[in-house]
Amino acid sequence: MTKKKEEIIDIDGWYTPLMAARALSRTSGREVKPHYVRSLARLGKVRFKAVGTRLNLYSKEDIDAYVVEERGEKAGRAQHARKVTKKNVA
Repeated sequence: MTKKKEEIIDIDGWYTPLMAARALSRTSGREVKPHYVRSLARLGKVRFKAVGTRLNLYSKEDIDAYVVEERGEKAGRAQHARKVTKKNVA
């Protein structure tokens, strides 16, 4: 049986899920729930660090920089950018 190395984490650079959701709510002007923060981490939008089996910490730097927009806005902007790029190439 092998033992895992214990890592010391500087807690000042990380949010708990609830703290991350509150920070996103504050910067976005709309309510954000902790499950949304977990989804962002799963999609690779924010970095996270697993602490045990039931707790993840989320990067303050990534959370503070991320702004939650209305549903579909980012996808619409990306689709418009693709159309403009195709026009320029053709």
